[in-house]
Amino acid sequence: MRTRTLSLITFLVSASAAVACGGSPPPAPDQNPNAFLHIDAPVDAGADAESPTATATASDVDVDKAAQAYLDLLVQISPESATGLGIHKRDGDLDDRTVEGFEASTTKEDAMLQDLAKRFAHANLSPRAKIDLDILTHTLLVDVRVRREVRPLQSQPDVYCGPMNAIYWMTARDYAPAAERANNVLSRMEKVPAVIDAAKKNLNNPPKVWTEIGIESAEGAKTFFDDQRTFLKGALPNDTARIEKDIKTAREAYLGYAKFLKSDVLPKSSGNYAAGKDLFEFMLHQNYFLKEDSAALLVRGKKVFADTLAQLDEVAKKIDPNAKSWSDVTAKVKKNHPTAADLIPSYEREVKRARQFLVDKDAVEFPKGDDCTVTETPPFERSTITAAYDQPPPFDPVTKGFFFVTPVDPKMPKAQQEEMLRENDHGDQVDTAVHETYPGHHLQLSFARTNSSLIRKATSNSSATAIFAEGWGLYAEELMSELGYYTPEERLMQLEWTLVRAARVIIDIGLHTQDMKFEDGVKMLTDQVHLEKTLAVSEVKRYTESPTQPLSYLIGREKIFDMRAQYKQRQGTSYSLKKFHTEVLSHGTIVPGLIEREMFVDSTK
Repeated sequence: MRTRTLSLITFLVSASAAVACGGSPPPAPDQNPNAFLHIDAPVDAGADAESPTATATASDVDVDKAAQAYLDLLVQISPESATGLGIHKRDGDLDDRTVEGFEASTTKEDAMLQDLAKRFAHANLSPRAKIDLDILTHTLLVDVRVRREVRPLQSQPDVYCGPMNAIYWMTARDYAPAAERANNVLSRMEKVPAVIDAAKKNLNNPPKVWTEIGIESAEGAKTFFDDQRTFLKGALPNDTARIEKDIKTAREAYLGYAKFLKSDVLPKSSGNYAAGKDLFEFMLHQNYFLKEDSAALLVRGKKVFADTLAQLDEVAKKIDPNAKSWSDVTAKVKKNHPTAADLIPSYEREVKRARQFLVDKDAVEFPKGDDCTVTETPPFERSTITAAYDQPPPFDPVTKGFFFVTPVDPKMPKAQQEEMLRENDHGDQVDTAVHETYPGHHLQLSFARTNSSLIRKATSNSSATAIFAEGWGLYAEELMSELGYYTPEERLMQLEWTLVRAARVIIDIGLHTQDMKFEDGVKMLTDQVHLEKTLAVSEVKRYTESPTQPLSYLIGREKIFDMRAQYKQRQGTSYSLKKFHTEVLSHGTIVPGLIEREMFVDSTK
């Protein structure tokens, strides 16, 4: 996402949205973050590269069965996550947000992890199946530890706003008859008060910023539930009384929750949002499969930050040779922005233009059904999102993706409205459309849907995939520069956002491992990157809840460029940029290190 969250809406916790909705058992034993969990031998460098037509071993079938068991467990412990994946067996239910229920589900995940280690200790697996098994085991490994250390039921007020996400997916996507979806929406609305009751029992000293995020999300419920009225009445014209009753029930529950957070929780919110070095390093190695530690990534982030500043100065001088600094030029460029009324239509125009450019350049393939719609961000998510892509559920037949754009709130002070429009200036819009749609997230996820692996689909919106999904989005931005898409003004704004991504590496590591203050992160974005204050605050709020996700953009991009160089060397005179894109995107949304294993497994022959 280009935001200024996973869906490309990210919680601190990983693996599945189920994690974001639970509490936690007692802390897990210490684990060495540098010790990878290998439950079978590494991929043999001399083995044949895996492909859709490669021969599967007998044990490969067992990996597929394990993936199905994981998916069944996910449906059981998190019906909201199942809806997001496009599995609609429990669309009328909400996740169990009691501490007891969450502890039970964590125990089940842990038991599955231990069972996998025993079952596949000496299995003979194809390269592809080995990677699928690694994805499954690391998903469980990270999920269990994060659940037990983060304690989201007690510490993250916005996890109780998760039902709105689940309801939105049901009303926005036409995967079943409208009446069926509407009845399930009403069933979920009726269960919202129980979610809020659990919140009032569970929350205990969250970080202040997380409570503030929870308040903003809860206050968005009024508009959100009112907006469901049209769909519900159209689908169930004879159930007006029930519809009005359930909308009122859910809306008032969240408004009461917002008041509770303000009066009871906020004054006592003094918790620490920092993940801590041990958990941060664990997530880098076990979630992203990175060999580098945070210190090495920090060095890289600082280097790219410095290099990008130099590029910004160079481009700015082309636009205005007399300007004192690149920030003076961007300040002028930001004046070229749409009106509030033209905000959504102008993004629609940029999406169409980017796609046509790629067609003309013959730079990428377009999978069937890559339907993308630009629409307003749901109200309950506007606190932390300016623009973001919401992927079609991997198990839904519907392939429509949504490019969310947050509209300007007419109730904002005029100065704040202007700030928001300035962050949607023409150059920013061009770059954002590239990142979120073509050739960015939408194209990448359209390819990912074509991969047949069950576990890759099941984990396609987990936190682990951010390093490829967001890395690809940033790679897409730079690719369009290489292809000659940008004017100097547009390139300037694209570079500014590259600077943001480099700053994210520094702030992410600083906030979670080096005692960086929230205000210091905001100050870096306003003083050195020159973001508007409102946007900078929104950015850092998100960083506090999602350790390692902010750095995934830049680090993921660098890994993709590394793979491209390796691919070009291997292909020699037969190298094709379009073929590289098709190859790298065909493996699904998995971390770059695993894609590299599949692409180059036989390169040392």
